[in-house]
Amino acid sequence: MTDHTDDTAHEGAHALEAAERLLERAERDSTAAQPAAVEALKALLLHWDEVPRGERVAELLAQVADTDDTLKQFGSDAEALDRGNAADSHQRAKIFVDAARARLMNI
Repeated sequence: MTDHTDDTAHEGAHALEAAERLLERAERDSTAAQPAAVEALKALLLHWDEVPRGERVAELLAQVADTDDTLKQFGSDAEALDRGNAADSHQRAKIFVDAARARLMNI
């Protein structure tokens, strides 16, 4: 029998890897920034054995904030990424990837 928690933690690790790849791509292609943030938040949720509900950064951030309310402060960054504001999208996405990485490394 496979432990569901191990499966979702493994999925979370893969989602974080995807987020990091997308973030790297976002340095050259701003359209990769929003998906990078989405994958980072999904990584956290999966690692916490939660099913991600939503495909937008703001939706996932609201769900993540139920467990870690310190991330609520990035709500305006989430909304900007979902709107597609390209000017600083890489930096905004980096906030979410760094936050996910930091939390997953401390678990």
